Amino acid sequence: MKKNLLLFLSLGLLVGCKSIPKEQLITVGTGGGFAGTWQEYALKPNGEVFRHTSKPDTNTLIATLPKAVTKQLFKDIVALDLAHKQLDEPGNMSYFVSFSEGNKFTYKVLWGGKTAPADSVKQFYKSFMQVVNP
Repeated sequence: MKKNLLLFLSLGLLVGCKSIPKEQLITVGTGGGFAGTWQEYALKPNGEVFRHTSKPDTNTLIATLPKAVTKQLFKDIVALDLAHKQLDEPGNMSYFVSFSEGNKFTYKVLWGGKTAPADSVKQFYKSFMQVVNP
């Protein structure tokens, strides 16, 4: 965890000063299975990370990431180009990565079935989860 955080911090220093639009949101999560429970993590441009669980229905602020880490995650999600990788293939246990900006757009990759997403999407999922849920 500390190694990944340091990597994100050092990469974050290379990110320009361009601010992230306030309505953008990165949401990553998993769910399904026998109980049908979903858990997701949402990152806002100000670095706040919220955890939402479906059973019980809760929405909790769990952390505030450093500015450099937040900017790097938003830069990485933009680089994924989810608009051209959208997938809706749920399985018994499903995973997803979503990027949205208010009513402008929502791009989502949902997998768990037979079709897997691009390796870059799976790597982003793994990295994001390591940062927000150590």
